[in-house]
Amino acid sequence: MPKALVLIVTAVSMLFVAPAASATKPIREVNEQGDGVIRGQCAFPVLGHIDGVEIIKTWVNDAGDPIKQIVTFPNNRITLTNLRSGASITVMGTGTSQLRAHGDGSTSARAMGHGPFFPNPLTGEPGIWYLSGQGTTRIDGNGQVTDVALHGRLVDLCPRLA
Repeated sequence: MPKALVLIVTAVSMLFVAPAASATKPIREVNEQGDGVIRGQCAFPVLGHIDGVEIIKTWVNDAGDPIKQIVTFPNNRITLTNLRSGASITVMGTGTSQLRAHGDGSTSARAMGHGPFFPNPLTGEPGIWYLSGQGTTRIDGNGQVTDVALHGRLVDLCPRLA
């Protein structure tokens, strides 16, 4: 499943321990985006194709533990195609996501810009939900989501692909 298609899912799934920060430079990675088939969200399978790269910067503490991560998706375009009918749409997939580990063992995540979530990040409803705006979440030290908020416009793209 392509990373850019799951901005928040990726961000939420990465939990870090949070010892004191160091002044070392971040680790920088540039990754090509692959294609992926999204199943179980629309009434039909959807191919997700991403034109663009993701740039990941990870900061670590003196022990080498990740404490902060910023992922950017510059100039990305996402084409979603209904694999049964061939109908497709292209949307922007630009923005950033940020992860931050906290001393209490919790992690906060924030995604800003334009990109899809599946399923709906607030209700769990199936669909390919396209957000233009910002989403935030907080995960406690046990991996439980304790807070989620979205600001902006959230639209299900499945009807447009039907």
